[in-house]
Amino acid sequence: MRILVAATCALVATVATAAGPAVAGGAAPLPRQYRMVPLAGVDGERAGAFAMNDSGQVVGQFETASHALHPFLWQRGRMTDLGVLESGPDERGMARDVNTRGDVVGNSDRGGRQRAVLWRRGHLIDLGDLGSGSSYASAINDRGQIVGTSWTADGEPRGFIWQRGRMRDLGVGGFTQPLDINNRGQVVGWSGRGVEGPQHAFLWQRGTVTWLTTSTMSRATAINDRGEIAGSVTDWTTEPISRAVRWYRSKMTYLGFLPGGNASGAIAINEHGVILGSGNVAPFSLEEHAFLYSRGTMRDLTSAGVPAEVAYGAHDINNRGQLLIALAIYFPVRDR
Repeated sequence: MRILVAATCALVATVATAAGPAVAGGAAPLPRQYRMVPLAGVDGERAGAFAMNDSGQVVGQFETASHALHPFLWQRGRMTDLGVLESGPDERGMARDVNTRGDVVGNSDRGGRQRAVLWRRGHLIDLGDLGSGSSYASAINDRGQIVGTSWTADGEPRGFIWQRGRMRDLGVGGFTQPLDINNRGQVVGWSGRGVEGPQHAFLWQRGTVTWLTTSTMSRATAINDRGEIAGSVTDWTTEPISRAVRWYRSKMTYLGFLPGGNASGAIAINEHGVILGSGNVAPFSLEEHAFLYSRGTMRDLTSAGVPAEVAYGAHDINNRGQLLIALAIYFPVRDR
């Protein structure tokens, strides 16, 4: 998700800032340098990598020789085509998330409709829908709980949770996009009144919805098992500008901007509380750099071996500190 300084990326909050949770022994220093390993075999102009687990398994979509979009699982230098529900001229599929067990979720088309699916141990499972025949899965945790969006029989897109073979409505209301679920079953995302309507970040747990901001627009993109949430809000004081934030125990912390910039967005967070995001480096500029944020420090990754031109493709960080950016994994180089 690009952090464009325009109304479409808009988000703000009036919540007070607060420090994050204490980490035993203090936070480890951010690596000085990264080594890039490209995702060999993931080809095509529309190819993309979207999520990574601690084993370095990566999922996304690639373009076949016939220009169809297929989901893939990449590991140890090898890409595997996960397959689609239905073959034919309009076949299509995308893998959006992977858990530590190697279970993959996303979507694949069947009968001209997008379907939420689970790839598990070589089997492709259609997860169903909430009445319309259309759905897609966004995230999966290590317990096998899956969240995503499905359209109802009335044509309304609603957030769902799938567990024990059953899909049910989260009950958030409005156009809802759950984007992540942690191992405690806490769900984050955004909901609004239509695709172009106001977007509000939410936390869902055990059937209860907590709105992380209420006055204007916001998005929650990721949550770790401690309940730290990464996302964005918008500063409307002059122009609608995206600002990276972290929520923890109902308190919000602004992460700041890169030197010279005035817009930022938080994309992913690992169990150590390290946040991956991107931000611009000049006021209202669309030129972005990827960054890491940890315990009050924001690090521009261009000086650590991550080219500025791939910052738009920043997607994930695992607990080993590996970064998934564009079509490559960036491995931290440890100081000797």
